[in-house]
Amino acid sequence: MVVIILLIPSIINGQAMISNSDNKNLVSENNHQETVYLHHNKSLLFAGEQLYYKVYALKSESNTLSTFSKMAYVELIGENGELVFRHKIRLKNGVGQGEFFIPVTVPSGNYKLIGYTQWMKNFGLNHFYKSDIGLINPFQSNQEAIVQNNQDSIPPSTKTTEHTDLQENLEPNPFFSFELSKKEFRTRERGSLIVRSLQKGTPKGSYSISIRKVDSLGGPQPSSAQLYVKKHNSQSELKHSSLNPNYLPELRGELISGTITPKDPSFAMEEEEMALSIPGKQFVLKLTRTNSAGEFYFNLNQAYLNSKAYVQILGENRDKYNLQITEQPAIDYGAVQFNKLQISPKMTDLILKRSVHNQVENAFIELKQDTIMPIIQTLPIYRTFSKIYDLDDYTRFSTVRETASEVLEHVWVSKQNDGQEVLKVRSGEDDVASNLLPLVLMDGLLIQNHSDVIDFDAKRIKRIHISREDCVVNSIIYNGIIAMETLEGSFPGEFSRDYIKDVELFAPLPIKKYFNQKYQQATRPNTDQIPDFREQLLWLPQVVLESDTPPIEFYTSDVVGNYEVSFEGFTEQGNPISWKETFVVK
Repeated sequence: MVVIILLIPSIINGQAMISNSDNKNLVSENNHQETVYLHHNKSLLFAGEQLYYKVYALKSESNTLSTFSKMAYVELIGENGELVFRHKIRLKNGVGQGEFFIPVTVPSGNYKLIGYTQWMKNFGLNHFYKSDIGLINPFQSNQEAIVQNNQDSIPPSTKTTEHTDLQENLEPNPFFSFELSKKEFRTRERGSLIVRSLQKGTPKGSYSISIRKVDSLGGPQPSSAQLYVKKHNSQSELKHSSLNPNYLPELRGELISGTITPKDPSFAMEEEEMALSIPGKQFVLKLTRTNSAGEFYFNLNQAYLNSKAYVQILGENRDKYNLQITEQPAIDYGAVQFNKLQISPKMTDLILKRSVHNQVENAFIELKQDTIMPIIQTLPIYRTFSKIYDLDDYTRFSTVRETASEVLEHVWVSKQNDGQEVLKVRSGEDDVASNLLPLVLMDGLLIQNHSDVIDFDAKRIKRIHISREDCVVNSIIYNGIIAMETLEGSFPGEFSRDYIKDVELFAPLPIKKYFNQKYQQATRPNTDQIPDFREQLLWLPQVVLESDTPPIEFYTSDVVGNYEVSFEGFTEQGNPISWKETFVVK
């Protein structure tokens, strides 16, 4: 007999079962303390513009990219504490990326862009990345938050509460030289940036580039990687904090946690098996076990498409517990200080012009779409050795019971000693019937009581996958697998039991390849007819430098003025790289 070990990892021997003493040991190891740096494309935004950012998760001691956490969180909050957005970013080798389109519903005001990992929440707000964002929404009449008072004698600009050293000159780096193809450009002209290594071999690392128009309205100044590291290094007390962690690190992926409690207080708590299903054609199935306190943790270490999951208690005691999913408490940002953006009536024409440009760009957005990169999913293991029955290729029967009898080979309905009916799978041609039950799935949802689907309407089922091999799931041995797919994929949403709880997933942002405008002779008949009012000429969050890396290409738009190139990142050894240069479009 062949036994298949189903690749559904248990967290019981991983980080989810860490005790308080284990957490203290984690904290004592400096290489497990993190910081986050965000390179974002601009700090003064209008409604109708995109905020782009790249996340760098760093080891506190060395500033090298951290592989400790696999998730980061980015938020934009207002002075009143209102949350504009909260993103979850999947980290790969310590980096991730995201974006947010500023809607017209967000009022003008002063905001804060914040970045952190779940593990960093143990160290308090001072450990978070924070950067000021000014926002102008000309579509709303109330501009009190940013209008300059008449009695204020200073010119329209910003009153900075932090990052006061951002205007200092950046120190030259010994790793790279940078060369722009020219300093003056015409509209719709090709430009290029050449990055050359000053070392023997190209220093490995992770880098990002932003090319955008310099804000003539002033606004907050973003922190460079170089200046961020200087500031972080001066706050040495953050590196030697001693605390009892309340938040577990997301070492392998997203953590989904909860607790079970006995309905009857006199019932002795036991360690129980738990299952999490994310339904869909390429569903996700995870199993774990509670600890002695009834706590459980699922580790989602792969991408998924559905935003809803289903958590259930397994076993004979499933009806004896209440199931509760843990929700993360909101962070209190009451102590955060905000920059003070101010505008005056003299800036009306500049604001109107930029707003018109944004409206025209958004009118042609369908011609300038970003590309969502496909999700690479881990296929269910039965797909590698199953037989697939597409029921449209066979005579249709009314129920799963009849289909098992008339269509499916080596599958039948059996009655146990207690009178309960179950589905069975024959392992081999000459094998006697096993007392073990198969793993039964419907649209990815694990079915414990087979009678729930035995008389299910088979006309709603599209196909059935059968595996005759034994498989082991988190120490549970199943005699084969029966996985059914409905036509609509809607079974989990229709199926309700007290021991099953549905969960709205806070999914990580998808990875995108951002639109990069090009002007070439072959496409001129089309592009000449489309207005180009881009102020963000290029955003490349993932720049890989090799010895043969070609020049980085960009094209100017129809908007004249001063532009800035911002190159940020960290070498493999933790050296911050920051370089800025300006050019003119006439």
